Amino acid sequence: MKNSIRQMLRTPFKLLLFFLFLGASAVLLTLGLRLWLETGEKIRQAEETFTTIGMVRQKENLMEAVPSWDAGTKSYTYFDHPVYEEILPESILDFDDADYLAGPEKRPVYGSWMPDSSLAWDESMAMLGIFIAEISPVEDCVPSQPVQVDIRRVLYGDARGSTQCWFCDHNNPDPPSMEKGKTYIAALLPAGSSHPDRKEVAIECIPYGTGPATSQCTETGERISGKFADLEEKAGESNEMWEEVTDGFYETGRGVYWLNTIEAIEKFYKTSFVLPVNSLGLLPSFHNKESVVLEGREISQEEFEKGKNVCMISQSFAQRNSLGIGDELPLSLYFADYGDAPGYLWLMRDFGLLNAQGEVYPAFWEADYEIVGFYQYTPSGEKDINAVELTEDMILIPAKSVKASDENNIVKYGPMQTGTTSFQIPNGSSADFLEDFQKTENSDFLEIQFDDNGYEQVRRELEAAGNTAALLAVTGLLCAAGILLLLVYFFIVKQKRRTAIERSLGMTRNQCRKSLLGSMLIFTLFAALTGSFISMGLYAGVKDGLDQEETQGYSMKYSTWQEQEPSQEDLETLEQQDLKTGNLVYIGVPLFLLAGMLGLSWIFMERNLKTPPMEMLSMRE
Repeated sequence: MKNSIRQMLRTPFKLLLFFLFLGASAVLLTLGLRLWLETGEKIRQAEETFTTIGMVRQKENLMEAVPSWDAGTKSYTYFDHPVYEEILPESILDFDDADYLAGPEKRPVYGSWMPDSSLAWDESMAMLGIFIAEISPVEDCVPSQPVQVDIRRVLYGDARGSTQCWFCDHNNPDPPSMEKGKTYIAALLPAGSSHPDRKEVAIECIPYGTGPATSQCTETGERISGKFADLEEKAGESNEMWEEVTDGFYETGRGVYWLNTIEAIEKFYKTSFVLPVNSLGLLPSFHNKESVVLEGREISQEEFEKGKNVCMISQSFAQRNSLGIGDELPLSLYFADYGDAPGYLWLMRDFGLLNAQGEVYPAFWEADYEIVGFYQYTPSGEKDINAVELTEDMILIPAKSVKASDENNIVKYGPMQTGTTSFQIPNGSSADFLEDFQKTENSDFLEIQFDDNGYEQVRRELEAAGNTAALLAVTGLLCAAGILLLLVYFFIVKQKRRTAIERSLGMTRNQCRKSLLGSMLIFTLFAALTGSFISMGLYAGVKDGLDQEETQGYSMKYSTWQEQEPSQEDLETLEQQDLKTGNLVYIGVPLFLLAGMLGLSWIFMERNLKTPPMEMLSMRE
């Protein structure tokens, strides 16, 4: 061994160059392999962590300008209203080449009567101050401008002690006249006066669209006929917003409808919205983590599939009603809205609260639901109300848990909206999906938005990083192979004379092998370990830079798109796995290079040893 080392040290400059080149090759090979394994693991995590959903909206055929009269300015204001020639069902998304992981589904909004619960809009409705009352004008008039009326009787809400108010049929360009001494019933909304020529009027009461009305329809959106619906179709027979109260009025059809409407309004404003779903992943806010579980857990996939009576509620609803995980929440579902996204419904109700018979909708499903989790919804920015699928007090339940049909309780049917209709497809398949979908008959009438949490961008950048790492590793491997071949050439192949002399002096083949290989293997191992150690420090710096970049956008380790924030135990497990992989690389590469050196050296060394010493002495180097 000493002789072997002494022989190598005879050429120190050449030896130093070989050491530097072999160490550099080991650095490239180790660092490249380590980064390649890291990016591969991140791609695997991305496949498990990210999901891709599509949100569907039916395009309107045209936008119609709908006029709204303003009695204050005596002019019309025009609002765009979408017009659809036909409401398309979600079944048109079922085409031959569709590869769905979940969905497509069009989610209705259910209304659950909850008289004993404290609801978010209790305070809102109190602030609005809507009330239904019998009023009587102090003089004959036409309420095209504010007119003073006596409040005879409040049937719903709170007039806040007022016995008089200014009444104006604000949005009616041609309201009917009112006579002194007669009594009228109206749903009233107090609002700041917009009449510049009436300085004495600070607050006016405007007829609010909560009078008797029905919009009941079938599962395909067709209007259901009935005595109330038929009556409503008779133009001019009644004024939906307000009308005269005569003797025996409340025994007539219209009077009964008003009484039923009052009951329905009381019921509606003690109603919480319920969202039946088949997977939380299909909800955009849960998909992009605008909604997160704060306590308890999510509804499991098994519970969705089996239709278990479990639910998730907002944390604010839970706190307001002193509810805890595991408590039972009684639900009484009595209407189904297939036309509105929850965000729209929260701001505006434009459907009738009575069925086609003029009656309050009865419950179609009643059951107790176990609370399994509290969630919090924090919108990331302003959104189209038709794209919002969660509202205050929204209760989430498995769609299959509703075992009864809602066909007799449908209050509205409308087109697919991004807040109501979605599906899930495999990651990276959105382009293929669109290509196949555009071949279908009705593709021109639908707009599909995809959200993959940034998967395709992440994958592209990870694959680019992986390709760079692979290039480093291959470059390091080729350089190492070249350096090893040169080492074998100079210290094995060109040592024929040395081998012949050692054989002639009586050394055995094994002794010759030790003489040639000892220093070579030590040198190779030392150079490779040095390179591996250097690459360890370089990798730590590169990884810190990558983690900082990823944390700003899409870190897999601390990803905001993971099902949950990783626990300390999870993070420790990841660190241990990372350390194990690193150790295998940092030790494996030097051993691999050592094995390569041994193999190459053995091939050429054995050839020399098989040649007679005198023959080798006669050979030219």
